[in-house]
Amino acid sequence: MATFDFCILGCGKQGQVIGTRLLDLGYSVCCIDINNNNLSRFKGQGFKISVDDNRITDILKKSEVVINALPSKIGIKGLLKIIEANKNAVDITFVEEDTTFYDGIAKDHNIGIVVDAGIAPGLSNMCVGHAKSSLGLLKDVKIYVGGVPKNPAPPYNLVVHFNPEDLLSEYERPVRIVKDWQTEFVPPLYGIEEVVFSGKTYEAFYTDGLRTLTKKRWARNMFEKTVRYKGHAEWIKNTEKHTLLNILREYAKKDIEDMLLFRVHIEGKGHKIVYELIDYYDKERKETAMSRTTGYTALSVAEIMLNGKITQKGIITPEEIGKNQDLFEQVKNGLHRFGIDLTISQVN
Repeated sequence: MATFDFCILGCGKQGQVIGTRLLDLGYSVCCIDINNNNLSRFKGQGFKISVDDNRITDILKKSEVVINALPSKIGIKGLLKIIEANKNAVDITFVEEDTTFYDGIAKDHNIGIVVDAGIAPGLSNMCVGHAKSSLGLLKDVKIYVGGVPKNPAPPYNLVVHFNPEDLLSEYERPVRIVKDWQTEFVPPLYGIEEVVFSGKTYEAFYTDGLRTLTKKRWARNMFEKTVRYKGHAEWIKNTEKHTLLNILREYAKKDIEDMLLFRVHIEGKGHKIVYELIDYYDKERKETAMSRTTGYTALSVAEIMLNGKITQKGIITPEEIGKNQDLFEQVKNGLHRFGIDLTISQVN
């Protein structure tokens, strides 16, 4: 029998939120990180080990389910350690590499790994899968998501609640969209449009969040856009990379109350379905909305996996989880426990 129900690879902002909540729920949890400061903030058992250390495999083998929350630049290393340890896992590293490449080897090891299992990609993809199971052929998928300060925070109106390098990468990666069933590449930070949440107007621009949705023909047209306060995209475009990274690193140290804006607008078969949520910084637990929505989506999927409800092997995409109506409801209900309420509206 395993020593731990869950092992968290990476005890940063997302990993700490997931691990701490799992402890509160009564699970046995360990966390692996190379950073002493990260481990000192975790209440469970911590292991100060590099992802390159072979000892990690032995720890993973003592756990039922692994949650990979490493920074994206080393996320693949964690994924390979998980496969080596023959463990089912949930991954929120959002690596630039194509994780579906490892589908065959994961199947050979008889394990299932749900990738991109955060808020977006993650819950957004699940919504697409859920709509697909309800409507069949989908025409348009429009995903809008972003973490912003709850109140404007000049001069940059910025919050950085995950790895600054990962955020910068989001602004630099070529963006995949789907147009007339074909995957096309467009520049990041373009396609700017206004979007309204709770009566306030923001801007949204292309970022590469469709991820595995581009692998199959889920809809005729699809895109994902990041939501920010107006003027953000032009500021990013016009700021030198070194300066920008320094600003992002400085803001990563700030404790700014944030909110998470999320909307997936889907059209198909003469019907429209809109999935929406808005979440806020939790003052009592000092958890950011970004960490809550990303972390608790992954946590909910990991619990389902621990309970043996996910039987598929190989690399499992979040849209495949969403296409299973029962699994989608379990994730939705899992989020509801923590005050994160996804509303679903169908319009004729």
